[in-house]
This record gives sequence, structure tokens and C-alpha cells, in this order.
Amino acid sequence: MMYSKYSIEISNSFYNRELNRHLETGKKIHQKHEEMAKKSLKEFIYDNGHIDGDSMKSNWFQMENVDIFISHSHQDITKVKAFAGWLYDEFKLTAFIDSCVWGYCNDLLQQIDDEYCKKKDGKTYDYNLRNYTTSHVHMMLATALTEMIDNTECIMFYNTPNSVLLADDLQKIKNEKKKVTLSPWIYHELAMTSLVRICKPSRTIQLLENALVHKAFSEYNDINIEHNISDYLDKMITLKSEELELWDRSYAILTHRLDGESVLNITGYEKIHSLDVLYNLPVLSKIK
Repeated sequence: MMYSKYSIEISNSFYNRELNRHLETGKKIHQKHEEMAKKSLKEFIYDNGHIDGDSMKSNWFQMENVDIFISHSHQDITKVKAFAGWLYDEFKLTAFIDSCVWGYCNDLLQQIDDEYCKKKDGKTYDYNLRNYTTSHVHMMLATALTEMIDNTECIMFYNTPNSVLLADDLQKIKNEKKKVTLSPWIYHELAMTSLVRICKPSRTIQLLENALVHKAFSEYNDINIEHNISDYLDKMITLKSEELELWDRSYAILTHRLDGESVLNITGYEKIHSLDVLYNLPVLSKIK
């Protein structure tokens, strides 16, 4: 069940220094989920053109235990793959990249429309049938994404200028600015993070205050339709490159993957869940 949600803002220097080397791992994770999506497109369309939506959702979204759901712009896919690779290599966290679903929405529609929506001449599509199939496929995939968000502990939005624009709101009347996205999929996913239930994980979340008193660390489309997402982003915790580096280092120290004379040895947290370390960042950031 969803427990936490973050807006991720990564600098180019952090990406080049830390994330880029994990790109190959991320590519493998994305390819695995992508192949499952392609398989679903072929297997769950009945001969009469009807779609077995329940079976498709079950096949896609119960494929494995996923720790993090990543929402992103298609223009950032390479960086998002590297980020997913970093999450797995450093924390053993499996991330599901949302474009594995909406990235194949058009392929699914093309497959259905070519078979069932063309007019008798075989050259053009029936407008009403196309609207019908589009609405059904979009609703089915949106519902599936919502279920995935609801069933994933941590939601991360890869926040870049490609996914979020700053637009003047009633520019001639107000001086306020709003954050908007041109992607209906991003808008849907961010909206759902404010609507789905928040549930604590079944495991007991470990708190670090007792250990940290010892000072454990010595270092620290042509038609653009805008969707206002300011309220949804305001409800997310922002993680910048500095916080991500702190998370990585903290987890490495607590699990004894980082040694050295300047690093105090702490016992009792070797099996701590990597997301629990993330949830303790407000405490970790105060260590001098």
C-alpha cells in the first residue's frame, strides 16, 4: 500500500557522477517490465476485439514485488532508467517505470483499431468507433496505473522541466505562478497520489534516534493542454541530489558497506530496510 511520495530533483552533476554508471542495470529492469507489457498486448485481446482488462491488469501489475513507482516524462526515460538502476544497485529496491504501461497505449490502440475500427474502404477509421476504443483503453490503463500506485509503498515523481512547466496564471491579473504538466498521464498519477489511501508497511519501520546519538557519521503534442499539478507537488517531499547522496551514504554505513577510520561502527541495523533509512532523513540531516 502507498505510504510515501517524493518529488525527485536531480542535478546534472549528480546524474553524471553517480547515476549514469547504473544505466545498464536500469535498462535491464525496464526491458523486463516492457516485455511483459508487450506480451499482455498480444494475449488479452479476444477474437471479437473485446479486451480482457482484468487479466491484463493482473498480468502486468502482479508480476513481482515492486518497491517504488516512478512517474516521469518520456523525454527523461534514459535518466529515469539510470535512476532505477541506482535504486536497485545501491538499495536493492525494484522500481516500476510508468512508461512501461502508457508507452504502449498507442500500440494497443493501433492494434485494436486496425482490426476493428476501419471503414469498409480499409483506408480510414470510423470516428465513433475510434473514440469508443480510445476511451476504453485509456480508462483501463489509468485504472491499472492507479492500482499499481495504491499497491506500491513509495511513489517518486522524476521532476524536471520536461515534466513540469512554470506558467503564468492569469498573467494580466495576478502575479502568481502555477506548475503545470502537458502530460495527461503525469497529471493522473500525481492526482492519484492525493486520493489513494496511505498505509504503513506491514514491517515495523525502524527509527534511528538511539543509534545516532553516537554521531555515526563524520561526513554528510502539437495541442498542448495544461494540467495544474501545483497542489499535488506541494504534498510531496522534495528530494534533491544532496538528500539522495545522504540516503545512499547513510544506508551504506548502517549496513556496514562503508568502512574507514572516520566512520563509527554501529551494530543492530545491518538488516534495516533501505526505505526506512529514507524515512529517517530528517534525523540524519541533523547530524553534524
